[in-house]
Amino acid sequence: MAIRNVQSEQEHLRRMWSAAKVIADDAVWTAMDGGRSNPIWRVDLADGPSLVCKLYDPSSATPLFANDGNREALALQTLEGVSIAPRFVAFRTSAIGESLVYRHIEGNTWQGDLKEIAVLMAQLHQLQPPAALPSLSSAPKSLIATAQRMLKETESGLPAPPSAPDLPAPRQAFLHGDIVPGNILVTPKGVRLIDWQCPAIGDPSLDLAVFLSPAMQVAYGRRALSAEEVSTFLATYADASHDCLTVDRYRALAPLFHWRMAAYCQWKVAHGDDAYAQGIGLELAALDRLEQP
Repeated sequence: MAIRNVQSEQEHLRRMWSAAKVIADDAVWTAMDGGRSNPIWRVDLADGPSLVCKLYDPSSATPLFANDGNREALALQTLEGVSIAPRFVAFRTSAIGESLVYRHIEGNTWQGDLKEIAVLMAQLHQLQPPAALPSLSSAPKSLIATAQRMLKETESGLPAPPSAPDLPAPRQAFLHGDIVPGNILVTPKGVRLIDWQCPAIGDPSLDLAVFLSPAMQVAYGRRALSAEEVSTFLATYADASHDCLTVDRYRALAPLFHWRMAAYCQWKVAHGDDAYAQGIGLELAALDRLEQP
């Protein structure tokens, strides 16, 4: 694995964005913590709002989560004027990769108000997605195939996949693709979603599954949600979106979602990320609870 020279990358980006007259040469660049997939910097201007510059690392993409700068730029441009995401500033590809600049959002990482996330997610899923985004499938055979491809790269197996329910085709919605606690900011003007590098068009239950995943909650420093909290979230989402069918679809597919996420956690551990080790057991425990009579 190549060793990153973040200081050199910062200097390259500083020169590039200065030449493009996007970021003034006297701006102050500060590396930010929290970017699991990509290096990011806060850029404070002498005159004007602070910015964020992100440099994409293609090697950080995973079987469940893409890392595509073009898709993030497209999503932010589409969401201009909607109080969901940061404001797009500029996007470019250079010798060191794709780079995005957007307005910095002052806020704190989300801590636990489930209802506000359900309402935000419902708002997103009612928006028209850009047609250029790729489509994601929530068909049971697709969920199983994705998990099986990941399991081929690991040494230990999982129980057989849960039985696949027969469901009608879902509605297609604008998906964030990675709604986890670390990608939610609470601001004085409401909650906002950041890190849009894997948006897609697809079944809204896919976004619900990522957020409600016990492994994803724990990987970002929280605890797994209780059954009562999951029910509260789903009821709020149904009320806000007027979409009970998506909630019913999530409940029907939840065993498969947990099984697939267990496979993902196993894949992450096999690739050196021990932060997901606990998630395997959490997802299988959630699956067991759902399968109990």
